[in-house]
Amino acid sequence: MDEHEQRDLAAKKILQAMQSAIDEGAESDVVKLVTLSAAVTNFVNDYGEEATAGIVESLPEKIRNGAFSQGSNQPDAPSEGTNQNEP
Repeated sequence: MDEHEQRDLAAKKILQAMQSAIDEGAESDVVKLVTLSAAVTNFVNDYGEEATAGIVESLPEKIRNGAFSQGSNQPDAPSEGTNQNEP
């Protein structure tokens, strides 16, 4: 499975889990915030605070450029400026 297929699979599974929580009664905004918090926590645990801060700092430009918009070709994972020790 190539990286694009892996990203598609991961995004699909995460979105299914989010929908499942909503279907079971969690509010959509709560699920979204918890998902974002869990992702950031996972990055901090795996790569440290500084590397994670660098990744998060790159997000506003990517958001404004449409990397996460409906219809974009990929679930975008921050990867610019990273090395083998970072995501």
